[in-house]
Amino acid sequence: MSSQLPSNWITQHCPAPSAGRNHALDLACGAGRHSFWLAQQGWDITALDRDLSHVDHLADRQADQQPDQSINWRQADLETGHWPPGNQQFDLIVVVNYLHRPLFDHLRNATRSGGTIVYETFMTGNEKIGRPRSPDFLLEKDELKNIFADWDIIAFQQGPVRHGDSGITAIKQAIVAQRPLTS
Repeated sequence: MSSQLPSNWITQHCPAPSAGRNHALDLACGAGRHSFWLAQQGWDITALDRDLSHVDHLADRQADQQPDQSINWRQADLETGHWPPGNQQFDLIVVVNYLHRPLFDHLRNATRSGGTIVYETFMTGNEKIGRPRSPDFLLEKDELKNIFADWDIIAFQQGPVRHGDSGITAIKQAIVAQRPLTS
């Protein structure tokens, strides 16, 4: 089992699933810490990453899930230009500590009308205290807010992240945005 806990941003801001609207995408899921947490909350998950070998005790974890909670593990390279979910849409999309700007249009299109995206990753300034350092992997100031400006922004924050008394551990940007309902 992964020793990492889910991100506070995710646990504090993910909506609860509702009847008929409970399909979530955990993009660049890594070891699955958010996928497992979302499944425990009642979401049906598509967990997508280019390398699923980091998912700790995958078979054991899946066996522990409730019968109505499922995680569909999919291994695919997100940076080849091919969008692995195709035309599939989700009620919730979660992205943590991952940035590949060409995917923003796919993420917007893959979020159902009334669905939510919860995104948290590193931004400029982080290069001074740790990795990532490349501007390719660091959001610019207000970048997520600008990308989702035509959506309902439920929560947004950017700047230093502190954990306990350890001081600043990262510079991040995070958003919770809901796609407007279409008529």
